[in-house]
Amino acid sequence: MDRTAFRELLIRYCDGSATAEEMALVDHWYEGLYNDKLPILNQTDLDNIAQEMWEHIEKEGNLVPPLTVYRSTNRKRLYYFTAAAVIIGLVISGWLIFFSSTQTFSYDKSRKKDQLAENVNNTTTTQRINLEDGSYILLKPASKIAYTQHFGVNKREVYLEGEAFFQVAKDAARPFYVYTNELVTKVLGTSFDVRAFPHDNTIQVLVHTGKVTVYKRKTGAAEQELAKANAAIITPNQQILFNRQQVSFTRSVITQPQVINTPVTKDSNLFVFTNTPASAVLKALQDAYGIPIIFDEELLGHCSFTGAFTNETFFERINLVCKAIEAVYEQADGQVIITSTGCENATE
Repeated sequence: MDRTAFRELLIRYCDGSATAEEMALVDHWYEGLYNDKLPILNQTDLDNIAQEMWEHIEKEGNLVPPLTVYRSTNRKRLYYFTAAAVIIGLVISGWLIFFSSTQTFSYDKSRKKDQLAENVNNTTTTQRINLEDGSYILLKPASKIAYTQHFGVNKREVYLEGEAFFQVAKDAARPFYVYTNELVTKVLGTSFDVRAFPHDNTIQVLVHTGKVTVYKRKTGAAEQELAKANAAIITPNQQILFNRQQVSFTRSVITQPQVINTPVTKDSNLFVFTNTPASAVLKALQDAYGIPIIFDEELLGHCSFTGAFTNETFFERINLVCKAIEAVYEQADGQVIITSTGCENATE
């Protein structure tokens, strides 16, 4: 466990979202540190408790609590620790308690530091910005973008505050980075949207074509490498929502997926099916939209579907198939999951 994972565990402990095992582990660390001889609760002690706990963990290793710790009901200890952990999440005199050297990012700081060129859209219409590498940006109203006039030999970087669509020219040797205050979006060549207004609680990255990597923006090199290792990858018709308050990612299918793959064929009736195995219908939809659809291929291969899709949305089409084969669907982590126990129209 590293410091980042430790801090996230403390946050879950305090907000009640930690598992029983995680809560027991934190209790065990605390008991190992103080042996139930609690310090007098004052501001200085609160500021240092988390650091002391981390040093204890580093010294003793990743301690595994005995089963008896799960039954711990020492509410006094819990009070002290919770108070300390809450302080970890607060900014005191401009310093984060757990990482005293951590600084926050801002669009203006980044622009001034690197003396970047800037485009600000104060109009009510979208503005197009052409970049030297052949990429272009559609900057939405009340948004601004900063970038160097000439990209470097190893990477292409822009800084965004607000909302923009990016059509990035492919260049495998020079990845394209979009920085917002909290996130880094990295691509090689693709099209996507980023929405990151300062007043919004959520940052959204939505992919139209290609593949996009999204990860947290960190100051330290080691922390940044760790964030990269845990990056989220999204593909067409998927999106990432980053919750600023919870510091968490959620991957999902976008609201209105669009067809991205149309087979080269003379048959114009691509979505007309007659007694077609449901598994084949779902595969056709998966190929057309690029959205992973998870189902029992053997089971649904015995169910048939007859119908023609015209102007329905992706989810309306999925729903029609599910009704025909007596199945239900849900979406999770950017995928559609089909659940079925079989169907009356099963074929031998």
